[in-house]
Amino acid sequence: MSSHPTAHHEGPPTFLTAYADTRGAQRILPRWLGGRPLATGRIGEAWHVAAQRHPSQLLTVDRPPDIDPQGPSARTFAQWAALVDEAAGWLHRLGVREWDRVALLKANHFDLLVLSSAAARIGAIPAPLSGVYGPPVDGTPVSHILLGRLERPFLVTDRAHLQRCALDADAIARLTRRTVCVDGTDGRRDLVDLASLRGGAAAATRLRAPDEPMWVTHTSGTTGVPKLVMHSATSAHGMDLVEAERWPLWMGPRDTWAFCDPFWHERVMAHQLTVATIGLRMIMLSDPLSPAVKPLLAEHRPTVVEAMPNMFLAWEDLARDPVRPFGNVRLFLNSFDAIHTRTIRTFLDASDRRVPLWIQAWSQSECGPIALRPYTRRSVRRRGKRPPVNQNLGRPVPAYGKIRAVDPETGRPLRRGEVGLIEFSQPGRCLAYVGEQERHERKRNGEWWNTGDLGVINRFGAVRLIDREIDRIAGGSAIELEDVLLDRLPQLTEIVILPAGERPPVPVYSTAGDAPLAPGAWQRAAKDLPELADPLRIRWEEFPRTGTWKVARVLLRERLLPDARPVGSGRWT
Repeated sequence: MSSHPTAHHEGPPTFLTAYADTRGAQRILPRWLGGRPLATGRIGEAWHVAAQRHPSQLLTVDRPPDIDPQGPSARTFAQWAALVDEAAGWLHRLGVREWDRVALLKANHFDLLVLSSAAARIGAIPAPLSGVYGPPVDGTPVSHILLGRLERPFLVTDRAHLQRCALDADAIARLTRRTVCVDGTDGRRDLVDLASLRGGAAAATRLRAPDEPMWVTHTSGTTGVPKLVMHSATSAHGMDLVEAERWPLWMGPRDTWAFCDPFWHERVMAHQLTVATIGLRMIMLSDPLSPAVKPLLAEHRPTVVEAMPNMFLAWEDLARDPVRPFGNVRLFLNSFDAIHTRTIRTFLDASDRRVPLWIQAWSQSECGPIALRPYTRRSVRRRGKRPPVNQNLGRPVPAYGKIRAVDPETGRPLRRGEVGLIEFSQPGRCLAYVGEQERHERKRNGEWWNTGDLGVINRFGAVRLIDREIDRIAGGSAIELEDVLLDRLPQLTEIVILPAGERPPVPVYSTAGDAPLAPGAWQRAAKDLPELADPLRIRWEEFPRTGTWKVARVLLRERLLPDARPVGSGRWT
């Protein structure tokens, strides 16, 4: 197929011109306290701003970029900005213009940010996708559903994802405007080889206005088809203020930050704005189980480490390694979800610092960080106690975010101490759910956003997370029981407690080496807990996971307990 662009003249689809408003903010701390505004909210210029402010700072990846496989793994910010310019030229030559959507469906790597920035730099709307989805819905692959919602985007992919996501010639013709493959076309005439787009003139910069749509990412998809979340530069700027401010003991340009969140995710899309502002030295890890992880950590001795909760769980053995790859870490960060107490304890003990700190961030793609909670070694010294310390997720940032609990049926605000749906208000809420705006509007209540999580707000304003509403169990908290059992049974590598309607909840667990528990071990660990069904043991690999390594609980329940009805309604997911 020719690599020359095909002309197209239709305007942007409705979802790019009709969406909800959002609030912005310039800073959290006042000027007299050193409040630091973000250098930019636009991902299309993030790496150019980073290069201007910190041209020689290094960012290292765990393997060369898939879009530049012969290139180096370590580059300065100026060199990464140059690669963004090259990629913008490739996309422009492909035919991408202002308002076009560019879906990115390839192997997880930092170059997803390069491609996203390149698309945004020429006025297009990047939509990075994970490619890790559940089974087809009514016979339609989830990837086809998401591409359909983007209304015939351009697609950048690789051969592995073409096969995994069932993108044959018919699907490519029906769902995409043009498709470029980064690792060759393997003779397929419906694809464009990336090699054919290299070279040529640079593309003109055409950044979107601050309040216009700028990028689309999707949620984890633990409850089914992921939601496509749309943000603008204004909402991204508002979300990222928490991270970029000058907090005590926070990050600075002398830190080395090892980062292992998926690069298609909102967290990483926003994080690049922080990197541009502060000039952080970064190690970007694309696969937490890669053999490259241990040598990179040992070589660079990071002072800050961030990963998703279940990635940290999978790293517990690495944390005990005699090489002490986390020995220099002063600050651990986990994004998005509650993390197990055992995991926090393991990594704080893996640091040789006198007082290492763990920051737990409860966040959502739609609205950014909701509540923050610090931990020290002293915080997590108690083992297997109820309620576990990690269930208290902390508070919103004062004078920036607000939180409340409401009745799931009436929406009426509840008093402190009552279990309800958690609603949240702060600058930076998303503009839309692409293709599902009625779902977005159902969760929006003026300035308040319904998180879909059940919790209790105590008299000090801190929130204790109970469960996702759709995953709730009768008479208790699955999150609490899972944490307690994981702490009491150190051989467990994963545990999920599934609702089973009117029957007792069903624990599902895996163990190190798939070894059975010792006789009586489960009974001793669970003797003071609410009634549970007999546990099911499966291999770690059998837990269905999303692209963020969350366990897809709904899918697991449907697979193991096909006749069990959920307790939650799922209305707020």
